[in-house]
Amino acid sequence: MISINNYQLVKSNDGYFYVRSYEIIACPICGSIIVIIGTRKRNIIDGDGEKQTLVIRRLRCKECRVIHHELPDIIVPYKRHCSETIEKIVTDNIAGVNCENSTIRRIRAWWAACLLYFKSVLSSLREKYGTEFSRNPAPKEIVRAVTNANLWVHTRSEYLTG
Repeated sequence: MISINNYQLVKSNDGYFYVRSYEIIACPICGSIIVIIGTRKRNIIDGDGEKQTLVIRRLRCKECRVIHHELPDIIVPYKRHCSETIEKIVTDNIAGVNCENSTIRRIRAWWAACLLYFKSVLSSLREKYGTEFSRNPAPKEIVRAVTNANLWVHTRSEYLTG
């Protein structure tokens, strides 16, 4: 996965939103050139509670052959709700959030479980590359950094100890 923040959403006649990126992207694993190999649909629930379908690009690294998906920063990997909704929930600003209480509880529990890991990744990126983050980075900034470092935890089973 690669998170982008310089893009445009273009609505087509078929009702889908196509993501048009303005970024030049390198493979987050090896730094090589990546090429477009196709697209896929990704459903998301926006801040108003409406379901939208985004068409995102599939990319393959020419060197390591790993397939990546180009995600706009309105998407949190493996989550159905948009980043705006998730940010409101984890910052306890749920006024105007259109989702059920059980969903709010699950998102808060997920964030609490992942926050220490996310902060550790930011600390590692700071030490290894000299990357500077704000003192209290926004959830969107954290998600982008962890995703582009190719350190996003993909499944819950990765949290389990041996």
